[in-house]
Amino acid sequence: MKYLVLSVLWLAAMPACLAAETGSDSGMRLTVKPMLCIVDKRKPRCDLAFLVVWETELDDYYCLFNDLGERPLRCWNTASSGRHEDERSVERSFSYWMTDRNPENRLTTIAVEVLRMDTDDRRRKRRTRHVWDIN
Repeated sequence: MKYLVLSVLWLAAMPACLAAETGSDSGMRLTVKPMLCIVDKRKPRCDLAFLVVWETELDDYYCLFNDLGERPLRCWNTASSGRHEDERSVERSFSYWMTDRNPENRLTTIAVEVLRMDTDDRRRKRRTRHVWDIN
């Protein structure tokens, strides 16, 4: 548990350095920075600027989507790479994904996680007792 807390604190101090990258059978590579947001009761949402970068070997028509809206964030025509900056205020986990001309065909997907530090887990609030304590 101690190492988990230290890991979370380290991650909270370094959000701009965190990145996730995924590839797929389509040969497309998608990178998102940052990929983690830590929230608690004092700050229930993260205001972040996400940098989404993608590349593939084939020039074609590609669109970037996310779970937070139905329309594409951006589309590229006759391109094999691209980048998009997306400023968001997030309070739940979501995903970015790339499609080709068919919006139902997800070429690659990557998740952005929101970690909550203020869980209502009663086990954390329970008083711990020593094994030999008889009260």
